[in-house]
Amino acid sequence: MEKFKEKLASLRKEIDTARDRASVLEEEVTKLESQHSQKDDDLTNLQERAKLLEEQLETAEVDLKEATANFREADLRAEQLGKKAFTLEREVKGVEKKINDINEKYDTAKAELKDFEEQLEGV
Repeated sequence: MEKFKEKLASLRKEIDTARDRASVLEEEVTKLESQHSQKDDDLTNLQERAKLLEEQLETAEVDLKEATANFREADLRAEQLGKKAFTLEREVKGVEKKINDINEKYDTAKAELKDFEEQLEGV
């Protein structure tokens, strides 16, 4: 009977040890499930962020294309205005030359008129 009690005590000890081990393993499972859930949440957040970044990239690409088109337009317009400014500067120089020529002719005519008036006064 003593052997039976020892065997029973041994089995009870094994059961307690198994229960303790099962409790530890259950805690580990709970911990791992919690970590898994957190990883899933992290993955979802990263996927949402990636989607948002992709949308921002698409918007930035559209904005870049628009800005590039606007820049080309502005560059072409600046080139056209530069050519027009050059043409106008040439015209201004031409007009200034004509004005100078006319002023010289005026001064010459004025001098001739003065000479003529002096001659008439002398007559």
